[in-house]
Amino acid sequence: MSRSSSSAAAQVTTSASPAAGQTMATVTPSPLPVAAVPSANRSDTPRQLRRLTTAVIVAGIAFGLTGLATFVLLTSSLQRAEASSAQLIRVQEIQTNLLRADANATNAFLVGGLEPAEQRSAYDGAVTESSRLIAAASDAEPADQAALSALNTELLAYTENIDLARANNRQGFPVGAQYLRTASGGLRADALPILDNLVQANAERAASQMNAKIAWMFAVVGLLLLGGLVWVQIWLARRFKRRFNVGLVLATTVGALTLIASLVALGWTAATVGNIRTGSFADVRAAATARIDGNDAKSNESLTLIARGSGGAFEEAWQISAADVETSIGRFRDLKSSSWQPYVDVHTQIRDLDDGGQWDKAVELATTTSNETFNSFDETTAGLVSSASSATTEGLGNTIPWLVAGALVSVVAGIVMAVLAPRGVGQRLKEYR
Repeated sequence: MSRSSSSAAAQVTTSASPAAGQTMATVTPSPLPVAAVPSANRSDTPRQLRRLTTAVIVAGIAFGLTGLATFVLLTSSLQRAEASSAQLIRVQEIQTNLLRADANATNAFLVGGLEPAEQRSAYDGAVTESSRLIAAASDAEPADQAALSALNTELLAYTENIDLARANNRQGFPVGAQYLRTASGGLRADALPILDNLVQANAERAASQMNAKIAWMFAVVGLLLLGGLVWVQIWLARRFKRRFNVGLVLATTVGALTLIASLVALGWTAATVGNIRTGSFADVRAAATARIDGNDAKSNESLTLIARGSGGAFEEAWQISAADVETSIGRFRDLKSSSWQPYVDVHTQIRDLDDGGQWDKAVELATTTSNETFNSFDETTAGLVSSASSATTEGLGNTIPWLVAGALVSVVAGIVMAVLAPRGVGQRLKEYR
């Protein structure tokens, strides 16, 4: 074995000996073959390509899910804003109806004896509507249920005192006026603060939900993912000496176009909701507040006359409510001159008559012309509340379909990217093999 191996591995050469003149064989060993060492880069490339394939699939799916989450969260936020706006409108309607009921009750009390059937019917309708709205608001917003339950208790106490005031007034008993003052005072001291808190809570809730700023999430994550796809293209271009990778270019283009379209849609939504927040939503609050304060003023006008010379506190309350009305109606052109000022002018006449010792004429004016001018104002502001409420809910509702479409487009784009990008990487893997 040793011998044969040596002779097989040796090269035989001949040379002449200078001494003997004979030819001699010389054995020269040949170099041993060197084992091939695999290139580290070549052995790592397929592994890196497989990792990149997984990475670009994950990037496409992440892109779609991020877009889906952004649009779904914004849709949910605006739906909650729509619900909170509706709840705010309900609560302000309760305020309006309670003060409208009180305005009718106190004004009817001035007539003495059996109150006018029209005013009695208006009072009953306002109380009934208040009870219905309290139940509806309680069902619509669980967070308000405890406060609304307490409000319902105060409403029952108010109506009981009004019934006692009416019964005594029909019989000519002076104690009826005390029951009326107790009812009105309790309404303002106990019931209205509950409603004020509910209005504030729902207004803040609705404004916060309309101001949801989550578009940045899709913008940041989308740009990072697209940047990752661009990096993969650069890496492949350097490794394989190819300028473009069709699959990755298409995936990046789909992602970029989807991101741009989505950000435009989200920007349009933000602008639309912002206009609603400062437009129709603000109009609802202003018109409803004006109507509430107006009815409060009308009630205090009657209470001032019922007090017969000692109603200075009620007149002061009228002045405060009237000032609040003028502040609220500042948003609406011509409302002051067309509806509110005529009532203010009549009230001024009433005060002049009462302060001049002509109480009967003041009462007559308060139960006729004053009611007519105030009803005109009340109907006008009620119409403003209704139209602004509709514009708010419709405006918010109109954005929802576009957001749903945006969510679907994002998901589809993510799936397309997850299909195209790995195909681009796979082409390089096939070429390598």
